[in-house]
Amino acid sequence: MSRIWSWQPLDFRPDPSRFKGRLRAWREEWAKAGGQVDRSAAVTMEYNVRIIVSIDESTTIGKRNVFLAALAYSNLHQEMELADQLLKRVKVHDSGLYVTTAMSKTDQGGTGSSRFIRDRADLQLVRRARAWIAVLHELGADGPNDPLFRALTVKGGLRSYPAKRERGKKMRPGSLNERLQHLAEQAGVRYIDNKKVISHSWRAGANTDMKARGVSLTERNMVGRWSPGPTASERATRSTRSPSSAGPPEPWWRRARRAAY
Repeated sequence: MSRIWSWQPLDFRPDPSRFKGRLRAWREEWAKAGGQVDRSAAVTMEYNVRIIVSIDESTTIGKRNVFLAALAYSNLHQEMELADQLLKRVKVHDSGLYVTTAMSKTDQGGTGSSRFIRDRADLQLVRRARAWIAVLHELGADGPNDPLFRALTVKGGLRSYPAKRERGKKMRPGSLNERLQHLAEQAGVRYIDNKKVISHSWRAGANTDMKARGVSLTERNMVGRWSPGPTASERATRSTRSPSSAGPPEPWWRRARRAAY
């Protein structure tokens, strides 16, 4: 609902308090009746490194994927934020990245949230950002308003879209979710603590790691772009144990669909 609300012109956005009040009442009744949220797994640093090292960085697709996994964790990105991110909003420095996130659920005015992410040896954000941006330059897709992440063909070329496509050159958020799920499956961590890995797992994993290190709630809310207070960021923390590759088999057509990019 927040995305639908944020898409409206500023002067035409309805008062959301009535809907939110009804939603809170429904959640309370649902919880009393035994309802439980089906939460995603948490890709903590240990799991993300395992995923990253399984990626072949010698290929164009590998350079994109490894930077995608590193950035999704480092900036606690939602899949929509990743899909909408532009090159001009990521500044690469020798010691880290300065990233501006243009829109989030708590940034309804669209002013953006910026932070400097210091590089670290296990993620190598700077090296991997430069490698992927160099690929975009070779592909002629490195304009300031070009998307940071692009859909690629099997051979590593840019995937073409119809001229009137609504999202233009940007990938669908669902495509990025499928790509991250594929990377986790490739590394043998399709499930963590019997919960399925999805794109939100990188956000939950980073938040879980910060809480384990004693990072304050206020700082975690700021880094994750959550509203002040404990509700959202506390829901995003997970307990993690050993991974399991067991689970229901994936349909063949879904695997074939992902292989195309």
